[in-house]
Amino acid sequence: MASSATGPGVEWRTVAVAVAVHGLWLAALALHGSMPWPVTVLVLGVVATWHGSLQHETIHGHPFRSQRLNALLGSLPVSLHLPYLVYRRYHWAHHDCPELTDPTDDSESFYVTADAWESMGRVRRAIVVAHHTLLGRLVLGPIRYIAGVLAHQAREIRRGDRELARWWAAHIVAATALVVFVVMVMGVPWWQYVLGATYLGNAGTLMRSYCEHRWVEGATRSAVVRSGRFFSVLYLYNNLHHVHHADPGVPWYRLSAHADATGGYEEAAAGAGLYRGYFELARRFLVRPFDHPVHPLERPGILT
Repeated sequence: MASSATGPGVEWRTVAVAVAVHGLWLAALALHGSMPWPVTVLVLGVVATWHGSLQHETIHGHPFRSQRLNALLGSLPVSLHLPYLVYRRYHWAHHDCPELTDPTDDSESFYVTADAWESMGRVRRAIVVAHHTLLGRLVLGPIRYIAGVLAHQAREIRRGDRELARWWAAHIVAATALVVFVVMVMGVPWWQYVLGATYLGNAGTLMRSYCEHRWVEGATRSAVVRSGRFFSVLYLYNNLHHVHHADPGVPWYRLSAHADATGGYEEAAAGAGLYRGYFELARRFLVRPFDHPVHPLERPGILT
C-alpha cells in the first residue's frame, strides 16, 4: 500500500476543502434553475473534478489518521461512475507498481502492449492514437475510461472477485442511489447532471493525468505541471505529480514547498517532463500525441 499521511491528527485545510466541495455541489444543484444549463453543466464538471482531487487526498491518508473516516469523507460518488473503494484499491496498486507505465503492471498506464496494438484494426488504432492527444483525451477519454472500467470490473466479478461485487452492490444500492435521489429532489435534469458531473468531471481529471506519466530510462516517470492557482487548487497540487509519487504522504498544501526543498522540479525536468502549465500542454499536444501508444520497451519491430 502507498504511504499515508503522518502529520497532525486532523488536517483542517483539507477538511475545509471537503466542506467547500460538498457545499458547492449542493449549491450547484439548488441554483441550477437560475443559471443557463451550460453554466450548470460547467459548474458540475468543476465540482466533480475537485471532488475527485479530494478523494485522492483521502486515499493517501488525509485529513484524518483514521482510514475509515477518510473513506467516509470521500465516498460520496459525485461523478456516479466508480465506487470509492474500487478507486482506492487500484490507485494503491498504481503507487506500489514497481514498473510505472508498464501496461501489464500499472493500473493507470495509458500505454498498450505490442500484442494489443497488433490485434487492433485501423479504426481502433486511430482512436488510441487520438486518445494520446490532449483533445482526444478530453473528448474521447471519459467515454473510453468509463467503458473500460465497467468492462474490466465485470470481468473481475465474473472471475469470482467477491470483494468487488460487494463494493459495486453497495455503490449502486446505497451511494449512487443517494446522489440520484438528491439530484431528483433538486429537480436537475438527469442529462445535465451526467454531462456535467460524469462526463466533464472525468474530462477535468483526465486533463490532469495527461502526460502525467511517461516511460523514461533511469529517471522519474512522473511529470510536473507548474500551473497557476486555479488548476493547482482544483487538482489539490497533484499536478506536481513527481513530488507526490516521491512522497505520497505529503498533504496537498505542502507539496509546492516540498518540491522546492527536494529539487522535485529539476528531477521532473530530467525525467518525464516539467511543463509550465496546461496552456503549454494544449499548445504542444492538443492535436499531436505526446507519445506513441505502444509502450517503449515493446516498440522494436512494431514501428519499423
